[in-house]
This record gives sequence, structure tokens and C-alpha cells, in this order.
Amino acid sequence: MNRRLATAAVSLLLLTATAATAAPAAVAEPAPAESATAPVSTGSVATASVTTPEQAAAAGDFGPVAVRGTGDTILTSSFHGFEGDPVRISVDARAATNTDPRTTTGHFHVRHVHTDGRLVADFEGDITCLAVGGREAIATGVVTRSDAPWFPGLELVGQKVALSMEDNGRHGDRMGWVWGAFGQPVSDCQGTVPFIRTTSGDFSVRS
Repeated sequence: MNRRLATAAVSLLLLTATAATAAPAAVAEPAPAESATAPVSTGSVATASVTTPEQAAAAGDFGPVAVRGTGDTILTSSFHGFEGDPVRISVDARAATNTDPRTTTGHFHVRHVHTDGRLVADFEGDITCLAVGGREAIATGVVTRSDAPWFPGLELVGQKVALSMEDNGRHGDRMGWVWGAFGQPVSDCQGTVPFIRTTSGDFSVRS
């Protein structure tokens, strides 16, 4: 009986010693958690420095852009009273970024002549905003000089215009326009789709 009590006492002492030894390890557990924060920070920096091909392509869409060229067209029957008239539009504009119009510089020139040779309108001005997406560009600007004998009393200088171009190679480009002087609203870098095909000339859109 005494032997059993002695054995039990020894077992109890061993359990107590084991628990006391394990206690410091339990207290020390937060330390690995603190050291684990370092890899998280390092990992986030490494992830930020990796650029996927998709991200690179998207970033390129917001880099330097430009449109340059001249397009001639003949107005269709949709332009009542002016069908058959030749129209020429020239644009030379560029921007350091596709998202900030303040970097835009450039010039535009529009000439519209009636079928009998009389001048309808000839005006030009400064490009103030340029946006490019793929093969298409929209350039908005302000008229600085005008001659519009077909519209006596109409003041073009100071009015905004929107010009749109689609680059389809050396043949088959398209263009469109919105004239603020006729009451159509024009906002920076916004305009209509290029709705009419050119008969000659060439636009080059770069992004």
C-alpha cells in the first residue's frame, strides 16, 4: 500500500514538473506572430513590383497619344442643301497623356466648299483636348479664325468643335464632327462617332 502511494506521489511530481516546463513555451507563442509580420510587409512590396502583361498594356493606353492627317469627303444626301459638297478636315494634335487635357497641343483646319465653287465656311483653331482609343481619336478645340460667307452674322471664333477620326490604313478612314456654333453641345474630349468615310487623304492615330 505504501509502495502504491509512493508511486502515485512520484507520478504527481512528474506531471507538475512537465506542466511547469511547458508553461514558458505557451507564453512565448506571441513571438512567432510578431516575426510573421515581416514576411507580410516584404511580400506586399514584392507583389507591387510585379507588372503583368495586362497591366503593362493598360498603362500604355494612358501614355502619349497623337493624331495627324487630312481627310477629304463628299457630303451625302443626309446633309440637306449641301449634298455633293466637298469637305476637308486637317488635324495635327498630340498629348503627353491620354487622361490629362492640359498636356494637349495642336491645330485643326476645316474647309467646306459648295458644288458651284462658292465657299461655305473655312475656319481653324487650337486643339485643347485629345483622347485616343485603339484606331479612333476625338479632338476638341476652339475656333480662332473663321470665314463663313454662307452663314452671315454667325460668329464662329471662340466656338468649340469636336472632330473624330478613325484610322483604317491609307484608304477607307472615317471622320465626324460636331459644331458648337450651331447649338450642339461640345465637351472636352467628347464627340460623335466617325460617321462618314473619307474619299481621299489619310489619318494616323497613335497611342
